Amino acid sequence: MTDDLGPLRQAMADLSEHGGTADMYERALRTSRQAQRRMAVTTGAAAVAVVFAIGATVAVAANRRSDTPSPPASAPTSAGSQGLGCPSTQTLGNLVELPEGWSFAPRDVECVETWAAADVQRSDASSVIYLFHHTAGTGWRYHDQGNGWDCTDLDLTEPATFCTP
Repeated sequence: MTDDLGPLRQAMADLSEHGGTADMYERALRTSRQAQRRMAVTTGAAAVAVVFAIGATVAVAANRRSDTPSPPASAPTSAGSQGLGCPSTQTLGNLVELPEGWSFAPRDVECVETWAAADVQRSDASSVIYLFHHTAGTGWRYHDQGNGWDCTDLDLTEPATFCTP
C-alpha cells in the first residue's frame, strides 16, 4: 500500500502559509494601534505638564509682587480732611499709654484737617490735651500733650479749639 501524501502535504503547506500571514497581519495592526494610543497619551501628558508649569510660574510671580498697591492717579496724595474720618477715644487710647489715674474724657475727639485732639482727665482734677496727627501710610500717631498749640505751627487753615489765640 502506497500512500500518496503529496497533495495532502501541498494542501497543508498552503494552509500554513495563509494562516501564518493572517496572524502576522493582525499582530501588526494591534501593535500599530498600541503605538498610536501611547503617542496620544504621551502628547496629552506633555500638554498637561506645560499648562501646570505655566500656571505655577504665574502663581509664583503673583505671590512675589508687592502687596502694597499704588494709589490711583485720581486719588489725592495728601491726607487732607476729605475722607479722613475722626478716630474714637478708644482708637487714640491704643496709641498711647496713659499714666495711672489718667483717662480720656468721655466727650468726642475734635478733628481739624489732619489733627485730632482729645481731653485727658487726671487724678488731680486738672485736664490736659493729647494731640495726634494723621499721615498717609502711617495713620494716626501721638504728636504732643499740652493745653494748646499755635495753629500756624501746625499748618492749620481752619479754626480749632485746641489752638491758642
